[in-house]
Amino acid sequence: MPLHGQDARAAVPPFGSPACVVFAFFPAMTTPTTRARRVFLFFVTLAAGRLCAQMTETPQTVAPGKLLVEIDGLSLSFDRADAAGNKYTGIAVASTIVTAGLTDSVDLQIGADLFLKNTYEFRGVRDSQSGLGDLYFRTKWTFWRDEKRGAALAILPYVKVPANTGGVGNDSVEGGIIVPWEMKTAAGFTTGAMFQWDHVRNHDNNGYDAHWHLTGYAQRDLTKSFGVYGEAAFSAASTGLSHWAGSIGVGALLQVTKSVQLDYELQRGLNSRATDWTHVFRVYWEW
Repeated sequence: MPLHGQDARAAVPPFGSPACVVFAFFPAMTTPTTRARRVFLFFVTLAAGRLCAQMTETPQTVAPGKLLVEIDGLSLSFDRADAAGNKYTGIAVASTIVTAGLTDSVDLQIGADLFLKNTYEFRGVRDSQSGLGDLYFRTKWTFWRDEKRGAALAILPYVKVPANTGGVGNDSVEGGIIVPWEMKTAAGFTTGAMFQWDHVRNHDNNGYDAHWHLTGYAQRDLTKSFGVYGEAAFSAASTGLSHWAGSIGVGALLQVTKSVQLDYELQRGLNSRATDWTHVFRVYWEW
């Protein structure tokens, strides 16, 4: 399975993606518009860490002179916030990252959400925003490798540049750092973990908050062209450690050709601050 592990979600978000993983924080909110927007903005922020096994970034870089295109053909997120029936739905279409290999240990990445839509129903009132997402710029440096153990460690600084339309973003420059690790085991599994720190605009739009994310996964190739994986993710914010969220997911990978791979994952939120269900279908294309 060569493509999976080359470079795969933020929260970059990418990007809206990362419909890659969706965590919803629910502090006190006054209007359905505000609540929907805050949920969606956190969703976009976490997807900014473009992810492998869809929630965990790989430390491996794209080979020099190669290009890797990652496209989330469709990402759906569903959340029922409480017993009153208030619910949230997020859709991301064609969230894309293009990665260019510069050296054996450095690559350069740019990502964008080509269409985002979030809808929130609150006490019978329906509120929805849709439009283009923001732009994300990242670079990955794999600063440590152990070829004998099949292990690697990297660092990925990133910045988000506001370019959204339709009210799906917060019009603020944001950024963060991602540190992924990966190792192959004797049992035939590939395991990985990732720590991510985000510096994001706060809900009152008068300063910045910190978000922390920790994810991990285990993947097993069953044949040369088919593999399965499971992963988990946890998140917290500087607004209070009680504002944590968790998610688990299972997925499958299909190597269609030497350069094209398909990836589907179903994710389930573990608590009320996490989106209940998220479906992501992703395509990797390298040349």
